[in-house]
Amino acid sequence: MDDMRKKWMGKVLSVGLLSVVLVGGQVPAQAAGDNIRVALFVDTGQGYRGVVPSVTLTAENGMEVVLNGPEGKTDLPELKGDAARYRVDEYHLIVAETGDWNRAQQIAQQMSQRKYEGSIQVAKRNGQTVYQVVSGTYDTYQAAANQAKTVAQVIGQNPLVKGPHRLEAGTYKSLQEAQEWQASFEAAGIPAYPVMVSDGDKVKYAVWIGDEISPDAVKELKRRANAAFPSFSYQEPDSQSYVILKQDVYGSPDEVIWKYVFSPQVKLTVEANKAGDESVIGVVEREQRTYRGEMELSEYNGHLTLVNELPMEEYLYGVVGSEMAPGWPMEALKTQAVLSRTRAVWQGNKYGVANVSDTVFEQAYYGYTKESEDVREAVDETEGEIIYYQGKPAESLFYSNAGGMTADGTEVWGNPVPYLRSVESKDTYPMNNASVWYRVALADGTLGYVRNDLVTETGQSNSAGQRMAVISTDNTNLRSGPSTTSNRVLSVLPSGAEVTILSEVKEENAYSWTRGPFTSTEIAAMINAAHDKNKAPRISGNVTSLKVTERGPSGRVIAMEANGTPIVVSSPDAFRSVFQQGGSPLRSTKFEVEKINGSQFIFRGTGFGHGLGVSQYGARAMAEEGYDYKDILQHYYQDVTIEK
Repeated sequence: MDDMRKKWMGKVLSVGLLSVVLVGGQVPAQAAGDNIRVALFVDTGQGYRGVVPSVTLTAENGMEVVLNGPEGKTDLPELKGDAARYRVDEYHLIVAETGDWNRAQQIAQQMSQRKYEGSIQVAKRNGQTVYQVVSGTYDTYQAAANQAKTVAQVIGQNPLVKGPHRLEAGTYKSLQEAQEWQASFEAAGIPAYPVMVSDGDKVKYAVWIGDEISPDAVKELKRRANAAFPSFSYQEPDSQSYVILKQDVYGSPDEVIWKYVFSPQVKLTVEANKAGDESVIGVVEREQRTYRGEMELSEYNGHLTLVNELPMEEYLYGVVGSEMAPGWPMEALKTQAVLSRTRAVWQGNKYGVANVSDTVFEQAYYGYTKESEDVREAVDETEGEIIYYQGKPAESLFYSNAGGMTADGTEVWGNPVPYLRSVESKDTYPMNNASVWYRVALADGTLGYVRNDLVTETGQSNSAGQRMAVISTDNTNLRSGPSTTSNRVLSVLPSGAEVTILSEVKEENAYSWTRGPFTSTEIAAMINAAHDKNKAPRISGNVTSLKVTERGPSGRVIAMEANGTPIVVSSPDAFRSVFQQGGSPLRSTKFEVEKINGSQFIFRGTGFGHGLGVSQYGARAMAEEGYDYKDILQHYYQDVTIEK
């Protein structure tokens, strides 16, 4: 890798290759090849960071589960049901325990409303069914205890910390026999669970009692157990390859699913039982999406981690359908297929146990439901093809819309990229198909935007020749810009309210957008927040002057001043993140700043995304004009080859 390549790669916004410290005996993923590993939940400290305490998998015809651990690889017996939950055997909280299902559900909903997990576990105690609201997994007692205090303050319950310390109360020939002894212990008020333990390539069954937090607590448990069942020889389990079987309520109290509580030292692989030509597996916590391939669950970097492993080309079926809509021209879909394949290969082993995530940190992958016949055809017809620059896979970059011209590397990262230079891009399709809004003035001088179908012209004009109109529906929102997504409501207008039409504009779209108006105080606060982050001096007072002082080859902003002082950013593209509305950054750095009403600022821009590489709407336009996917790629990327 040459020095220039190193320099600009280090600044890549979509993050580059990472070295990850491996923990828990995990083996790193190989670079993506015939198969790819996609992290749906993972946290390595960088890139995509998203974890959940438990994962619920579904498959219409059931699932095959394999345990891989220190004792080897073991096929676990199939348990009935089309759904199962998976959780690492660690410390956790029992927020409440009650025999009243409605009460348990109420507490679980309180937890959810406050962004805490609150699944409902079902158990037997002294012959009675109890519902336990379970929350979290924690790798230390202290972390669990701290969370228990927080939950107690917020929910008003007093959570109990439970842990992974237990006693074995015998081994058995079958799951049924283990469950019978489980029932006996539970009838005596002692928590007990059947356990599947790896015994080479076979499974043996055991009953483990307790969910204790320490060895001292285990001693007390042993005393209680001896008093109730003195004939057992209780001992601490010595296997690291196990799955404890608990049960969770799934929907209603009559619906119960198995919960696999597995050792932190193992990983489980789960596949859907085959059904016809396709077999897919659903992930409830991933918006109930369904996926091809197998799911791998493990503890990695201290968290429950879920990885989807599947053939590269099948992965691309889901990516292309997520990144570019089915129904687009075939050559545009082929363009996206080659871009996405190249991007996956270029990432290498980014997350240690996975090559990529399923998010836009690399590229969107929303699974089987995003597939379509034309998307699969586009992937199949470009099978194995990737973009090369000087014999190495290029970093393929793409985004929604270039706003007419793609970016040069200097406009995004501050460094040139040898195969990405500014080129024309025909991106106006979203603009051509957008609805019309009116920019209007109220009688009191207030300015705003109203959708044109909510206004009726009177046929009259004012002295300046501007058209007069009235609002035609009750409770019509006057907005700060021409869209309902990011522009705030300035006021609500009644039917019959008089307005003056100042201009017509297209509804905000992937090509054209506005943000603001922002007050001088708001602008100052946003700039100072950016300066604090970049350890630059703050701007004093309100901003009365905001100017673009330098633009790059495509017209993108690369330097700005506020009150005559340069605004400090980490890279030119970071100007997008300085100015935000509703928590969202500007759509591109291809914008103009307009001062209105003496002290407010509006941003008017074109484009959606960083602008480097392929504009998806530009690719669509070229495909509609008859260009093939290689023509399109070589328009946006210079001096590259497309090869298998």
